Amino acid sequence: MRLYSLSVLYKGDAKAVLLKAAYDVSSFSFFQRSSVQEFMTFTSQLIVERSSKGSRASVKEQEYLCHVYVRNDSLAGVVIADSEYPSRVAFTLLEKVCLQLGWTVLGQTSVDWGRE
Repeated sequence: MRLYSLSVLYKGDAKAVLLKAAYDVSSFSFFQRSSVQEFMTFTSQLIVERSSKGSRASVKEQEYLCHVYVRNDSLAGVVIADSEYPSRVAFTLLEKVCLQLGWTVLGQTSVDWGRE
């Protein structure tokens, strides 16, 4: 059971913008780490762009399972984990991270991020 990436993005009209991300690529060889991290960033942005506001989904990409949560205020979170990682835990984590970011940034649960 392994969590590889946790990303927070803003879902704009045209594309998703990465706000913050954390990666655990220690299980990959040194020479693969940058490619794997780039793959996770690209996949996170692509999944958020293709998801509608107010939705949750789990998408299988290669041997990874990507859990995405897009709030109605366009704040989105993506967890990339192996297939053994429980989806309920992933969605609870995403909900808490997005809620905490809203409180930390503007002191409210719903954030008006504006337009691109």
